[in-house]
Amino acid sequence: MGQAESRSNRNTLWASVFVEELRRAGIGTACISPGSRSTPLTLALARQPGMTLYTHIDERSGAFFALGHAKATGRPVVLVCTSGTAAANFHPAVIEAAHAQVPLIVLTADRPAELRDTGAGQTMDQLKLYGGAVRWFFEVGPPEVSDRGLRHLRGLAGRAVFEATRAPAGPVHLNFPFGKPLEPIPVAGDVPPELERRHPLALLGREGAAYSRGEPARALPAPATVRRLAELVRARRRGLILCGPMSTASLRADGRDNGTPGLGAAWAEAVAALARQAGYPVLAEPPSQVRAGTHDTSHVIAHGEAILRAAAFRKRLAPELVLRFGSMPTAAAAETLLDEHPACPVVLVHEAGSWLEPTHHPAEVIQADPAAFCLALAEALGPRPPTPSPLLAALREADRLAAAAIAEAVGSPEDTGALPEGGGRREWFEGRVFSELGRLLPAGALLCTASSMPVRDLDAFSPVTDRAVRHLVNRGVNGIDGTLSAALGAAAAWQGAGAAGHGVGAAGQGAGTPGHGAAPAVLVTGDLAFLHDSNGLLAAKLYGIPLTIILINNDGGGIFEMLPVAAFGEAYERHFGTPHGLDFAPLCAAYGVPLLRPRDWAEFRTLVGQGLSRGQGRPATRVIELRTERRRNRAQHLAVWEAVARRIEAAFPPGRAV
Repeated sequence: MGQAESRSNRNTLWASVFVEELRRAGIGTACISPGSRSTPLTLALARQPGMTLYTHIDERSGAFFALGHAKATGRPVVLVCTSGTAAANFHPAVIEAAHAQVPLIVLTADRPAELRDTGAGQTMDQLKLYGGAVRWFFEVGPPEVSDRGLRHLRGLAGRAVFEATRAPAGPVHLNFPFGKPLEPIPVAGDVPPELERRHPLALLGREGAAYSRGEPARALPAPATVRRLAELVRARRRGLILCGPMSTASLRADGRDNGTPGLGAAWAEAVAALARQAGYPVLAEPPSQVRAGTHDTSHVIAHGEAILRAAAFRKRLAPELVLRFGSMPTAAAAETLLDEHPACPVVLVHEAGSWLEPTHHPAEVIQADPAAFCLALAEALGPRPPTPSPLLAALREADRLAAAAIAEAVGSPEDTGALPEGGGRREWFEGRVFSELGRLLPAGALLCTASSMPVRDLDAFSPVTDRAVRHLVNRGVNGIDGTLSAALGAAAAWQGAGAAGHGVGAAGQGAGTPGHGAAPAVLVTGDLAFLHDSNGLLAAKLYGIPLTIILINNDGGGIFEMLPVAAFGEAYERHFGTPHGLDFAPLCAAYGVPLLRPRDWAEFRTLVGQGLSRGQGRPATRVIELRTERRRNRAQHLAVWEAVARRIEAAFPPGRAV
C-alpha cells in the first residue's frame, strides 16, 4: 500500500499514523488475528517497514504466542483483533502477562459508538474489557483527522509503550472504534489535501524519531536501607537467599551476554556476589536464572526441593533471615520451611515494589532493581566475607547426598538398555527428563516448561550447570493454557524464526527480535497442556519455528495424583485424573509435525540431540513423546524423596548440629 492509499480515508490514515509511531517507539513484532473491523490496523501493520508479523486464526493461541515472544525478549509485542468475542479470547494471556509482568500492547477494534448496545452484530461492551489485568486502558475514540487529533494519536502510541514497559511491566489495552469503510477506499474530504502543508508534524511526525516517548527508570536501593540490612545480615548468620521465578523486566540489565542475550547475566552475577559476601546459601529454582550460567554457583543449592522434603532435617534449619527475590518459589517445601519458623523475617526485593509475600511472615518489601540491590548490599558487607552461615555447609552436604540418592533412584547416562514393561529403574521416570536435559542442553539454549507437574520436576531434578540456559515458565497465574503457543512465540524470538515475507530481515529477524541463530529451543509439557493448546501447532507449520517438544503423556492430570483427592476412587479418576486415551500422532501429523517415540533413554538422548543440532532436512518442530503411568509416577517420586530423606537424616542424626 503506497502513501496515497494510506491517506485514502480517515480510518486508514488514523491506523497508519498510530502504527508508524509504535514502530518509531521501537515496537517490531505484532500478532494479528483475522477480522473485518480491525482491517485498518492490520493493513497498517502489513505495510509498515521493519515489522515482523505473525497471523493466528485462534486469538487465544495468538495472544499466548505474543506473551512468549515478549517474555523471551523483554520487549512489547502488539496484539490485534476484531471486535466481539475475539477480544475476549485474548483475556487469559492478558491475565498471565499482568501477573508475570510481561509487556503487551493489545489493540482491539470496535464498532463505533452509535452501533453499541443496539443489537448490532459482533458488538459487545469492550470498554475496560480486561478490568484490572491491564496497566492502562484507553478508549481511542473515532478518527479525528486534524492537527490536534493526529498529534494526540502520536503521543498516545508513545504512552502505550511507556505504560507497558515501566515497572511493573505488563499489558495495556487500547480500543479502536472504526466505522466504514474499513478498507483503503478513497473517501472524498476525509483527509483534507492541505493537511500536509499546514500541519506537517501532525501528518508525518518527527522523521527518524518517536513523537513522544517515556523513559522507564530502575529503582536504586536507598543507601541507608542498604547499611541497615548489612548490619542485619552480619547479626543473623543463619540466613539464606531464596530466588523464585524472575520476570523478564527484572532481568533487563546492562546488555551483557552470558548465553542469555543480556537477560539474566548481570542479575545472576549480582546475587552470586551477595551470596559470597553474606556467606548465605542460595535456594534458586531454574526460572530464577541463577542455577545455570558462568557466574559463581558455589553457594547455589541444586536440590532444595528434595532436601526440604526431608522433614526432620528441614525443621532443624531454623533460618533467622530470608532474602527473597522474584515470585514465591514453585515448590511447596520452601513455603513449608517458612511456615515452620513464623518469626523468621523475610526481606523481599522487587523492582516495582510488588507485595509478593503470600506466607504472611514479618516482611519488609524493598522497591529496587534486584541486581543493583545485591551489588550494593555485597559492597556494604565489606571486603572480607563474614563467617559463612551455618546453613551453608549443612545444605551443601545435603545437596551432595540428594544428588547421589537421585542418581541412584532415577538412573544415569550409563543406563542405555531397553525399558522393561514394568519395574526397574530403566523405565520412564518423568523427573529424569530434566536431569537428562541438564546434561544435553548447550549454553544459550531456551527451555520452556509447562506448569503443573513438569515445572515441579524442573525444580527438583535440574542440576546446577555452567552452561547458561534460559528458562521460561508461565508462572504468573500458574495455568496450563497457552503453553504450546507461548513456547513457539519464545522460540521464534529466540531464534529469529518465521514470519517470512512480513518485513523480516536477514536470518528471519525482524525489529525487536534478537535472533540467536542456532540456539535451540525445547518445550517440556504434559499431555493435558499440549491438548489444551493444540491449535498452537499451526504457527509451527506456518512459520517453521524450530522447537523440540518433549511430550510427557500420562493420560490425564498427573499433578492430581500427588494430592489427597487421588484417594477418592471413581470420582477422582473421572473429574481429576481425566484420562483421554488419545493418540497424539494423527493430531501432530495434521499440522505436519512428526511425533517420535523413543524406546529407551539412549534413543531419547539421540532424538533430543538431533533436535538441538537442527540438521538440514529435519522438520523445524517435532514432538518426542514419553508414555508414562500416573500412579507409577507418583510411586517413583515418593521413592526418590524417601531415598533422599534417608541419606540426609542418616548424615545428620539428632546429635549433630545443623
